[in-house]
Amino acid sequence: MARDVNRELLELAAFEGEELEAFLPRWLETAERCKLTDDKIEYALDVYLPQNWDLKYLGVRKMLGAYLRELADIVHTPEMKESGVKILYGILPAIANYYYAAKYAGGDKIFIGFPDLLMVNTLNSFFHAAAPFLTVAEEYGFTYGCRHCPLNKMRLGAYVTGTIAAPDLIWSWGFNCDEGPKTDEMIQGITGKKWKYHVSRVPHDADFSEREDLMDERLKFMSDQMRLGVKAIEENCGVTITDEDLAKANKECGRMGFKAEMLTQLCTNANPPVVGGETLTMLQQCLTVPFNTGFKYLEDAIDTLTKEVRAAIKAGEGVMPKDTPKVGFYNLPFCVPWVGKYFRDNGVITAFSSALTHSKLEMSPVRYKDDPWMSAAENWSRNGMCMNLKNEADAMCEKIEICHPDGMILGFFDFDRWLGAQQKIMAKMVTEKTGVPSYYIEADFWDDRDYSPESLKTRIESVCQIIKMRKAQELAQKAAENK
Repeated sequence: MARDVNRELLELAAFEGEELEAFLPRWLETAERCKLTDDKIEYALDVYLPQNWDLKYLGVRKMLGAYLRELADIVHTPEMKESGVKILYGILPAIANYYYAAKYAGGDKIFIGFPDLLMVNTLNSFFHAAAPFLTVAEEYGFTYGCRHCPLNKMRLGAYVTGTIAAPDLIWSWGFNCDEGPKTDEMIQGITGKKWKYHVSRVPHDADFSEREDLMDERLKFMSDQMRLGVKAIEENCGVTITDEDLAKANKECGRMGFKAEMLTQLCTNANPPVVGGETLTMLQQCLTVPFNTGFKYLEDAIDTLTKEVRAAIKAGEGVMPKDTPKVGFYNLPFCVPWVGKYFRDNGVITAFSSALTHSKLEMSPVRYKDDPWMSAAENWSRNGMCMNLKNEADAMCEKIEICHPDGMILGFFDFDRWLGAQQKIMAKMVTEKTGVPSYYIEADFWDDRDYSPESLKTRIESVCQIIKMRKAQELAQKAAENK
């Protein structure tokens, strides 16, 4: 009997019973639209997923299931639009609050999501299979050698192949990404189809001595910018977003942020290490990337994994030996999970992503608790990607104190002119303040077509050798002090 790899995949992703049978036809359509052949799925089942993800945990498998559900929704947006559902897209960087507020307001009458990120994320993280869409975008004008962001490539590639619908509105937060809005304009020009977009801007002019979340005038400006974005949603998607909708979104995002952070602290302080940071990063995504399916499935994954991690810690079990050195990243290359495998193969575990791990400031109460608009603006201002360079470096140092890595890896952002450059400066600042060595690796965490695995492997081996030597010296010193 021929192997039913699609059913096997869903079973691995914790689908069962009536839900599995109901979702299987929709998944078959999804796989076809995403160019996931049976051979690719078989490779994922037999090689890619077991090598790169801690599948021993039900929580990790449920996380996989959450992403498969979201991918299915994204590639069925053409049918949604035909049936009258309004389509709202966004791009990174962003916080998800406002999109969830739109979902609370519109329910099933509106789709929310970041199709480019969720497609690159799911296809590359679990199947190593985003390349066909990126290649299509390059055929339409994204020059291969110019290091354009794969998210913008995916948005174009997915649309021109009919995989996703044109949005009724795409809201580009141009706070950092200056290429995103031009991509939307390019899509409209190439296809001749209406691709309505709204761009929000905020100045990057805060002095190193200033904290944006304490600058009331700046928060008011940001709040006003967000109101304009929400007004554009209301005008183009036909939903009315109330203060209550945003307050609910703020509360739910805060609740999920707390759960994700508690799991992160459990994992990063466990010895032996119990789970890799790629999984934690994937679970944290819903705080910056809105899921049309909501928090339900990822929250179940977080709750399940938290119980499993507590049990593993109590039993003294782990996925690596006791005292394994660990590294944090500016942002873990979760879309290139074999990078994490290279670290593990060299006796070091990837532990967390600074960009998505909450600082103490992000976990603390907001000042504007009675104003949901100013509260959301505060939340965004506390996000590392919206801070000035010094404040972001300080926040990373704080996360280092919480998660105790033996080294920090920056880089993997060579697709981004803004964030790639500042990390080189940040690496020096973080090392000087914490004493934790920081290393910069030039690469792309969305797309691995542009660099040699062997070359990267050599770089990782060198970094791991230094980190292990430092760790051994530290343990020897502690042993001598305890005698």
